[in-house]
Amino acid sequence: MFAAIGQGFIFGMALCFSIGPAFFGLIQTSIKKGYPSGIAMALGIFTSDLLYLLLAYFGISGWLMNDEYAIPVGITGGVILMGYGVFQFVKKTTVQNIDGEMIQQKNSYGAMALKGFLMNMFNPFVIFLWIGAIGLASTKFHNEFGLVVSFFTATLVTVLGTDILKSLAAHKIKGYLNEKWIHRVNQLAGLIMIISGIVLIVRTFVERPWS
Repeated sequence: MFAAIGQGFIFGMALCFSIGPAFFGLIQTSIKKGYPSGIAMALGIFTSDLLYLLLAYFGISGWLMNDEYAIPVGITGGVILMGYGVFQFVKKTTVQNIDGEMIQQKNSYGAMALKGFLMNMFNPFVIFLWIGAIGLASTKFHNEFGLVVSFFTATLVTVLGTDILKSLAAHKIKGYLNEKWIHRVNQLAGLIMIISGIVLIVRTFVERPWS
């Protein structure tokens, strides 16, 4: 149980360091509209992640329990994680202009949550990332439901917690948003994803936990 939680935390940290549109949207919202709006947006991102995770899990859970599909699912998940990792490792990120002082405004927190939900929901990589993560967790923990749930609970809580911290520390984070720093962070996140994909493929062939 503790191993699953620990590995979920590590995977969640890799996800939170994957800097993309949702990251910049979160920082920009926190700076311009205040950290409560940023937190609302973080909750929207969390909700979309949870929805995608549930859709992905219940969409392939039948295959995960069937030894006939164990190798194809494991290979597919590993390739997805490795592909996402390579993309994170090599992509060039242009820093968006996030200037100005924090302006407190009356906002609809529901609208901010919806903004975060839709921004993350329409990212085509998210659903594929969760499919790969499900394959990884199921292989690591021999498809034991309790351990898989612990892994993803730790992952989602870590991502949500770090997003909230980003909102609270928006001004300080803004000062580090230069292209060199972002490229290094993306490389670290990508490397973790690549290693996770390799581990998934190797364990799929070596352990065959479904048999």
